[in-house]
Amino acid sequence: MIILQFLLLLLRVVASLSLNSTQPRCHANERSALLEFKATFFTKRPPCCDESSDKHVKLESWKAIGETTSNCCDWDGVECDEASGHVIGLDLSCSCLTGSINSSTASILSLVHLQSLNLAFNGFNFSQVPLEIGNLGSLRELNLSNSNFIGHILTSLGNLTQLTHLDLSFNAFFGSVRSIENLTLLAHLDLSINSFSGKIPSILGRFARLKHLDLGSNDLTGKIPSFLGNLTKLNYLSLVGNELMGEIPSSLRSFMQLTYLDLSFNQLTGQIPYFLGNLVQLTSLALSSNRLTGEIPSSFQNLQELEYLFLDTNELEGEIPTWLGSLAQLGYINFSFNSFHGSIPSTITHLQNLGVLDLTSNNLSGTVELDMFSKIESLFVLKLSSNNLSVMIKPNISKRYWVLGLGSCNLNSFPEYLRGQEDLYQPFKDLYQLDLSYNKISGQVPEWFLNVSTKELVYLNLSGNFLTSFGQDPVTFKWTKLVSADLRFNQLQGSLPIPPPKILNYYISNNRLSGEISPVICNLTSIRMIDLSNNNLTGVLPRCLSNLSGSLEVMSLQSNGFNGKIPQLNGDNCAFLMIDLSYNELMGPLPRSLRKCKNLEFLSFGNNQIRDVFPSWLGSLIGLKVLGLRHNRFHGLVGEPTDGFEFPKLQIIDLSQNNLSGSLPSGYFKQWTAMKVSERVQSDYIGNFIQEAMPFFPSSTFDYSMRVIVKGIQTNYSKIQEYLTLIDLSSNNFSGAIPETIGSLKQLELLNLSNNMLSGPLPPFLANLTNLEALDLSQNQLSREIPQELTQLTSLAVFNVSYNRLTGPIPQSRQFSTFENNSYKGNSGLCGTPLSRKCGDPKASPPSSPTSEEDPDYGSAMKLDWKIVCMGYASGLVIGVVLGSSLITRRRAQSLVKNFGRRKQRRRR
Repeated sequence: MIILQFLLLLLRVVASLSLNSTQPRCHANERSALLEFKATFFTKRPPCCDESSDKHVKLESWKAIGETTSNCCDWDGVECDEASGHVIGLDLSCSCLTGSINSSTASILSLVHLQSLNLAFNGFNFSQVPLEIGNLGSLRELNLSNSNFIGHILTSLGNLTQLTHLDLSFNAFFGSVRSIENLTLLAHLDLSINSFSGKIPSILGRFARLKHLDLGSNDLTGKIPSFLGNLTKLNYLSLVGNELMGEIPSSLRSFMQLTYLDLSFNQLTGQIPYFLGNLVQLTSLALSSNRLTGEIPSSFQNLQELEYLFLDTNELEGEIPTWLGSLAQLGYINFSFNSFHGSIPSTITHLQNLGVLDLTSNNLSGTVELDMFSKIESLFVLKLSSNNLSVMIKPNISKRYWVLGLGSCNLNSFPEYLRGQEDLYQPFKDLYQLDLSYNKISGQVPEWFLNVSTKELVYLNLSGNFLTSFGQDPVTFKWTKLVSADLRFNQLQGSLPIPPPKILNYYISNNRLSGEISPVICNLTSIRMIDLSNNNLTGVLPRCLSNLSGSLEVMSLQSNGFNGKIPQLNGDNCAFLMIDLSYNELMGPLPRSLRKCKNLEFLSFGNNQIRDVFPSWLGSLIGLKVLGLRHNRFHGLVGEPTDGFEFPKLQIIDLSQNNLSGSLPSGYFKQWTAMKVSERVQSDYIGNFIQEAMPFFPSSTFDYSMRVIVKGIQTNYSKIQEYLTLIDLSSNNFSGAIPETIGSLKQLELLNLSNNMLSGPLPPFLANLTNLEALDLSQNQLSREIPQELTQLTSLAVFNVSYNRLTGPIPQSRQFSTFENNSYKGNSGLCGTPLSRKCGDPKASPPSSPTSEEDPDYGSAMKLDWKIVCMGYASGLVIGVVLGSSLITRRRAQSLVKNFGRRKQRRRR
């Protein structure tokens, strides 16, 4: 027995020695290259990727304990060949690497035996990928994602003919996809979240071995090319987030091995192809945010492996098919923001794997028993908001939801069954997000509701109801994790409710709140957006608002009764994108600290009592798009810009109803480049990117809005379209001639210089403003004839030169044939249609400048029947088409033609 134990021990020793003798040891030159790379880029600052990542950093194990004893094959992230000892794999993802990488610093590119290289989730300071990466001819897997690389996709990558996995996502690459032409053995190509542009190159159709193709989040245009159908081995295809258009090509029917298809966030049109239902291996299908029409193809019944189905934000219609309940694997359905009608099929309750059902914003109708969804035990997200549904809720429902959307569901009271969700934490069952907006819930918020899910609720939307109070005043919300609260458009009275310290977005506008803002509001150190507009709040704005400037991006306090001076609104740093303090009683000068708010793009202080000179110092805010200072006490000269580059993105400026004087600011007209060349998307709105980044429920958004006086009437723009360009300098004391530099603002659409003391001729260079849709020069001292060149303004819908000293015949062609008498009233020297006085009349009186006493209609000359103007404008369109002119688009005609006239007369001081 002793002999046997000795023999076993001997065998173990021999095996151990044998194992150690075969353990690979890295080569000295490769170890040196790795240590050099560590010394160049490693910075110990974990966590490197996010707060949840491992505190351990791989390169900490890279130590030279004597040149002969340190075996780099034992280091974290390093893989060596067992036979040769050469380094064949490097996984340096999330390794706290920072610095600029180039040919001289990337020592690891000398490791010519590498087969796998992963540098993902590091920070290489927007460096270009070194050319020497093409020397790694044995490389099969390359991952450079999320590491701040820029530049072209290198042609030297074409040398990597053994490559099977290429991931360049989440960087900032530019250039042509054609530069990867030689990667014919690729099995995985991921170019997502880059900036490729142009059409998808035909070279991609040659990659017959390709299994994974991701071109997502680029600027690719044109149609989805049919040659992609050659990639018959694809199991993953993503073209999400481009500018692709046209129909989905029939050649994609060859993707019989495809399991993942994402064509979302493009501009695809036509119906969903029937053949997609024949791709029976699909587990995920995403066609969201396109312009697809028609019904859901019946062939989708074949997709028995489908787990995720995203068809949201299209123009789909028809009824939700009953056979949907036969797709037993479905776990996520999103049909929101379409035009589906009819009832919700009861067969959906057969989907026992369903976790998310989103039917928001359709035309679904009928009565729904909420209890029917209790049959789906796995369901934790249910969104039925914004339909024509009537939801019936029994008080004894036991089903719990993580996200519950019952907005616009004809509810008359708070659902009683929510009482049972008071601090009962269960994963995906304790209430996380709740939408009860736009129902018929009235009266006081019940006390029990304030105790619902106080430890877990993150999102709450009670907007658009008839709520009057919270029962106690002031109320402090108990929801400790609440980050977004929307209480807009109710009838809430009393003091401003105090949200929890972690709140990010707080909307409580359009209520009847009164009193002052409590200094407790300044404890909201994480707040991002606050909207208290259209209430009855009063008092002085707390100085401590400056303490919030590091996180606060949007602050809308308009239409209240705030008074006193404006606080500095800027602490150590400034995150403001939008500030609206208009329609209050604020006094004093503008806070000079705003010049530090470099990201500011919307600034409105209109209709206050601010006394100051023109804030030329705001010109350093190179992102400022909207500046509203109307109806204050700004005075003095506007002057000329000093540094040659001021307000370059300004597209809307309203300085009306102040006491500014001197010449019009010709130097600024020269610098407002955003009004000269348009790079804006017609369908976008200013500030449309400001929305909540909330999972599952980004429904509460905030839009920039403003009020403009048009046609003597205050008009509210609830959203400001990106293409809108406006200059309103009316009702000031500007004098002298209209400067020629204004003729360079070719994107200008609304121009109001009325009620000043401008003189000289009506300049013909205004004809350069080819996008101009409304021009008001009334109540000035302009003289001579109306230039015939102005007939070139074929988009002009409103024209007002009343109460000047103009003479001669009125132009008769194109748009000028649509304008009525009030456009020319108060110019006794004018003649011709539409005036009753014909040209050549010997009884014509000399030109004069009537006053309000001489003409009872002076100051209200544009109070005409606007229907007549619209009729005249329509006839002008027909004439313009006959003459071959370029006419105003339908959108602009609808949004701008309605309301732009001359401002009511303001008596001069």
